[in-house]
Amino acid sequence: MRIHLRATASFVALTSLLLTGCAAAEPPSTGSDHADTALSHVHAIVPAPDDDGFLLGTHEGLYAATADGQLGSRVGSYSFDAMGLTAVDDTLIASGHPGRGTPGELGEGNLGIIRSSDGGMTWEPVAFTGEKDFHVLTAGPDGTLYGQETGDGLILASTDLGATWAPTGATLLVFGLAVDATGRIIAATPDGLRVSTDRGATFGPVPDAPSLFVIASSPDRERLIGVGTKGAIWSSTTADPVWRNVGSVHGTGQAITVTDAGDILVVDDSGLSLLPAS
Repeated sequence: MRIHLRATASFVALTSLLLTGCAAAEPPSTGSDHADTALSHVHAIVPAPDDDGFLLGTHEGLYAATADGQLGSRVGSYSFDAMGLTAVDDTLIASGHPGRGTPGELGEGNLGIIRSSDGGMTWEPVAFTGEKDFHVLTAGPDGTLYGQETGDGLILASTDLGATWAPTGATLLVFGLAVDATGRIIAATPDGLRVSTDRGATFGPVPDAPSLFVIASSPDRERLIGVGTKGAIWSSTTADPVWRNVGSVHGTGQAITVTDAGDILVVDDSGLSLLPAS
């Protein structure tokens, strides 16, 4: 089903894909009609800290979404541009730029690293206040944060929920980062997928992998999901590392995530869509 990005979400059923004879089923698509949306852009989708659905990091702040893909209302009163957003257990970590109603203590121009312990209702500044803007943030299974700010190509890591950061040793331009259950860091780069097995000190190519510009991992980090340069949705798992085409987006994919069960939540030019696990 596909859900438009609007304050009062409505369901539109996806066309059922039927197997006929020996023909293989086509991967599902998010649809083709464009949504009249009040949200201009979505940067990231993360599980809600209360395990009830998801949070969307948007240009206008955080918005709630249910587990079945219905868009809810804005979370809290801060309309900051959440360029980077990730979660460690019940703690949210974000970065970006202040918006209307953003308290000045969170930073002017750039938010640095901010943190919320109440599901995004309120935030506190923790690092680089007013200085840096992280467009990429992710977390590993041990709670280590990895990110990249816009000033250079350094990959940075934090082991104290964002209070202090140090370079991992690698320098590369990334569109997105994800960490799997084994601790591998997978980077979507202009030169294809790169992987690090040494906590970000070095990155090497991922053999036989698609080129992705959006990437994320499931809450248990056993699944990886991403959107390729031609709109295909690709998935792999720790148990089965082969990347498989499991769907497609309409237009440009903005943000994506996958549940532990394999359900895919994605935002593209047609709105917010839920693609159930096949």
